[in-house]
Amino acid sequence: MSAMIQEETRIYTRILTLLILLAAVTVSGCLGLLWLRQKIELTAQATRSLETEIAKEERRLRYVDTKIAEIHQPLYLERQVKRLGLSLGPPKADQVVYIRWASERGNAYAAKGTAPEKSGKKDPFRHSIDLAVMESLVPID
Repeated sequence: MSAMIQEETRIYTRILTLLILLAAVTVSGCLGLLWLRQKIELTAQATRSLETEIAKEERRLRYVDTKIAEIHQPLYLERQVKRLGLSLGPPKADQVVYIRWASERGNAYAAKGTAPEKSGKKDPFRHSIDLAVMESLVPID
């Protein structure tokens, strides 16, 4: 009978060990799931924040595009000429520069000759007048 009691005790010990192991695995799985959900929520918050920043930048870009379009309008330019008191007229023949396309390099230069980096001249197409005009404009948030 003693052997039977020992066998029964061993079975109960194994069952209890398996139940404790099952509980430990379940608890660790639940904690892992909670951690994963927290990370998902943090990532979602960061994504929402970035989406609002992107929307703000898109609004600023549309505002700047609108201002650039307004500045390039002939009526706006005429008003600026009158406001500044400039005496502008049609260009003379020697003031007109024709751009020829360099087919071998795909670049355009305002003057005849070689590329600006070879001739030491600055590239007239490198900077845009829009940047100088846009300094005075304040974007809307």
